[in-house]
Amino acid sequence: FNPAYETLRAVDLSNNQIDQDVSEVFHNIPPSLEQLILSNNNIRGSFPSPLPAFEDMRHFNMTNNNINGPLPDFSRATPRIRELDISNQRQAESGGLTGTISPDFSRLDDLLVLNLATNNLTSIPSDLGSLQKLKYLDLSSN
Repeated sequence: FNPAYETLRAVDLSNNQIDQDVSEVFHNIPPSLEQLILSNNNIRGSFPSPLPAFEDMRHFNMTNNNINGPLPDFSRATPRIRELDISNQRQAESGGLTGTISPDFSRLDDLLVLNLATNNLTSIPSDLGSLQKLKYLDLSSN
């Protein structure tokens, strides 16, 4: 993405055969992105901690990959996020995302869609109910 590093706003690389560690993927993402779709690939490993800052990110979709480990706090890295879908990580090769959903998710005031289904998350903070714009919440099969 080097030539378009500052101007690129949306990237859709879904339904490819990207076979890479999620940390490597994040290393190449321009910070100016508003939309990132990487669904249906073979992206694996754990999210970097802390997540890189993507302050303009509005739509983030990495469904149907092989990501595992703790669910990171997206409230600091993507404060303006509207749609966050990291569902279906619990597959044969991966145990999925684990641990708890941070209470800080309740600071995502613009969040409309949160899909964390089919992972191994163990706790749902009651503060998610304070998200006034939230229209779709799927935490099934955890």
